[in-house]
Amino acid sequence: MESKAITARPSPMLVRLVEAIAAVAPALADRARIVEGIEQLGDESPMSSAPESLVVEAHSPGEVQTAVSLAARHGVPVVPRGGRTGLVGGAVPVVPSLVIDVSGIRSVRELDISGRYAHLGPGVTIAEIGEMLAPHGMLYPPDPASIARATIGGTVATNAGGLRCVKYGVTERWIRTLDVVLADGRLVTLGHRVVKDATGFDLTHLIIGSEGTLGVIVGIGITFCRAPTDARLTLAAFGSADAAVALASDTLDALTPSMCEMLDAGALAARDTAPIVPLIGRPSEWGDDPTLLMIEVDGSAVDAEHTALLELLEDAGARVHTVAPQDLETVLAVRRGGSAVRSAGAPQTAEALVEASGSVPALPQDVSVPLSRLAEAVGRIRSIASGFERTGSRIAAHLGDGNLHVLLVADPAPANRDEALARLHAAMALIVDAVLELGGTASGEHGIGALKRPFAALDLGADVVEMHRSIKLALDPQSLMNPEKAF
Repeated sequence: MESKAITARPSPMLVRLVEAIAAVAPALADRARIVEGIEQLGDESPMSSAPESLVVEAHSPGEVQTAVSLAARHGVPVVPRGGRTGLVGGAVPVVPSLVIDVSGIRSVRELDISGRYAHLGPGVTIAEIGEMLAPHGMLYPPDPASIARATIGGTVATNAGGLRCVKYGVTERWIRTLDVVLADGRLVTLGHRVVKDATGFDLTHLIIGSEGTLGVIVGIGITFCRAPTDARLTLAAFGSADAAVALASDTLDALTPSMCEMLDAGALAARDTAPIVPLIGRPSEWGDDPTLLMIEVDGSAVDAEHTALLELLEDAGARVHTVAPQDLETVLAVRRGGSAVRSAGAPQTAEALVEASGSVPALPQDVSVPLSRLAEAVGRIRSIASGFERTGSRIAAHLGDGNLHVLLVADPAPANRDEALARLHAAMALIVDAVLELGGTASGEHGIGALKRPFAALDLGADVVEMHRSIKLALDPQSLMNPEKAF
């Protein structure tokens, strides 16, 4: 996967755009480069190629306006990108494009603790938001696995979730306002900073999860809550995934945990489990199909809920350990463990992570099913994967809200990569069919991007897809915003 900057005979269309930018914004042009190669243009999805494109690093909303308006004038597609942690190719150009990197827009324009409101640039990471709020005793709950690198702009664009979604909900619940550069370069502010807002259409939520197909998010007004007074994270080790899913269902019937996460045998084997071994033993000791649950309860009733949880776990025959505060971050790192397509310990530069994502043929999927169908979904997914020769599966699930992160991998590493990928795609198509049959959906939080468009069409149906396209054409009549993505 060679990557290089283009120095000879680049696309005339992109050269003209660079010249137009230089004429009105020389500083922005100095941060522009025409490149090719997946390391320069990719994310952590298994996309293997990207066309020559112009990348500009914007440092302000005004620079984004300039770049977008000039792209519209010259008919150049626009692809917004942030931390490059996506898993479905949503920020990867599929045609020669202007890629606007907004990760450098990192201002904190306002922090109003009493009003529970902060206005942030899209490049601020989720981890940095937590660090900003912690001294005030506040919490921004959404916490995707890539928390250290995922940006607030990217999580809004995909409506990302995370570990605490069971109790606190996904990103959309915590967004008050959005500043968006439209396809013609206009800057609009959507929503209000107030708690209740019934003025006009809910355009804020239209942009949330739109994956850059309707505009470029350049400012986000978030809300937040007081951090819980206490929390207890409990590890529960089972000898089978069936037993773990059954226990999770019983827990959700009895309690409202803040976190209910599952790692099946495949996911455990792909992670560094050393931090949990002294606490709960080696996975190989748990049974033939080792499966881990991580269940957290928090709030003022934490003692009573924790006691009730321990009783459920004892009745289920699980190995149990309540995590001490000093061990919390190392234990949670086992769950986060890197993205779906790379192992723990990968280097933390965007280019290195993109390279790591393509080292072994793998195909990630992020589906959601009704809570009542969790056991069926997990069983059918694992059965489908095992029915394909030399195909392994890993499930790392936000079990508490029915969101299953499935990774199919070529196991062992294949001699013929193309054949292996075809096998993975065939298995994944059957998995999506099964999920839709169970009343689920093709994406819970990663979005559709470039890789899952056929699944979205199957999920939504022709009439609903046409509604999406009509809305897009109303806001983006040239269809320049992140083309060939989402629907």
